[in-house]
Amino acid sequence: MRAFCVVLCALALSATTSGQPIPVEVVQTDRGYQLLRGGEPYFVRGAGGSSHIELLAESGGNSFRTWGAEELDPREWPDGRTMSVMDRAHELGLTVSAGFWVPHFEGGYQGGGFDYDDPEAVERLIEEARGFARQWKDHPALLMWGVGNEPLGSDRVRGLKLLNRMAVAIKEIDPNHPTMAVLAGVWPDKAALFAQHCPDIDLLGINVYGGISAVPSELLTQGYDGPYLVTEYGPLGHWEGGSTEWGAEIEQPSSEKAEFYRTSHHAGITDVPDRCLGGYVFLWGHKQERTDTWYSMILPGGERTPAADVMTEIWTGEPPANRAPIVEGIESALSKARVEAGAVFDAAVIASDPEDDPLEVTWAVKREGTDKGAGGAFERTPESVSDAIVSSEGLSAVVRTPSEPGAYRLQVYARDGQGGVGYWNVPFFVNER
Repeated sequence: MRAFCVVLCALALSATTSGQPIPVEVVQTDRGYQLLRGGEPYFVRGAGGSSHIELLAESGGNSFRTWGAEELDPREWPDGRTMSVMDRAHELGLTVSAGFWVPHFEGGYQGGGFDYDDPEAVERLIEEARGFARQWKDHPALLMWGVGNEPLGSDRVRGLKLLNRMAVAIKEIDPNHPTMAVLAGVWPDKAALFAQHCPDIDLLGINVYGGISAVPSELLTQGYDGPYLVTEYGPLGHWEGGSTEWGAEIEQPSSEKAEFYRTSHHAGITDVPDRCLGGYVFLWGHKQERTDTWYSMILPGGERTPAADVMTEIWTGEPPANRAPIVEGIESALSKARVEAGAVFDAAVIASDPEDDPLEVTWAVKREGTDKGAGGAFERTPESVSDAIVSSEGLSAVVRTPSEPGAYRLQVYARDGQGGVGYWNVPFFVNER
């Protein structure tokens, strides 16, 4: 299977050495909708984010998604060369869903809202989109244009109409690649409004997490039977699971999270072959959002998590030769507890390795993040409490609670020495003295 993928990538590269654009279109057949690239069927096996794309190609992915124009700029790659993200993607046989950032129409991600009523601001935005299209329209790695990411405010109709205007402007520059608007879920009536007010946008992009299994039927309930991509999916969102009495969200262990990726992929994507054209799993890389692991499929050192392994198996039909460690939980009286400062607790991680590789286990206590953003906004990564881990040996540790009151997490990472890592964390709260 992997050899087959390599052959396909080589053929794609040899066919496009001239640097000519490869036309892409969404077509309707007697079996439903299909994406055609260069006249051939193309199902998106994608990931969100432009980091670690070499690993993405090795893992069987064929595409990745970006959110803003600057993400395509030249950068230095691991081999020391400097080139644009599009050029590197093309070398690897990957395509790019190139996102153009549309400011959110109301306060939220990246600050204040966009002013619908400022015609000059609207025209500037549309002209910027045209310029973005001119820059990349002829690149052979381009798959489609993403117009915005979850930009809608309370006036959804007005926002959708503007997205449609922007898509029209892009298609005037580049009629050879489809456009896509990316919305946060489809509830309560977003799909119906999209169908009504975005006739010039080729397909619907949907960011959805815990509710992904309900999306296919909900689209039909709203009267939308057109093509779509799942543009973000992954674990339970931090707003969807349980939380402690002081409001700390409960993250899934990495092994449980990985299986959630698997079931989500099948329920929202592969089980709907007549309408879903593929998906972009979130996040092929690392970010701090509530924790440093919640959505991170690759940790800062380049280590693969079980979620990355699951996607490799889905994309290629085979798991990676060496799989990441399995972490199922932490046993400690600290878990979800209110405790006193300076108290000492035992902790043990329930972990194993599929290949019986020896595990290197590290522990950390971090203060709960305080700048919790909305819609994926930047969050600072809290520092570890330097003296909180008294000792550790094997799968166990002794933890001393911090002297300052407040919310914390006990985090554990189990590494196999082969580039894989499993993890989990449990929240706890240090009481006032």
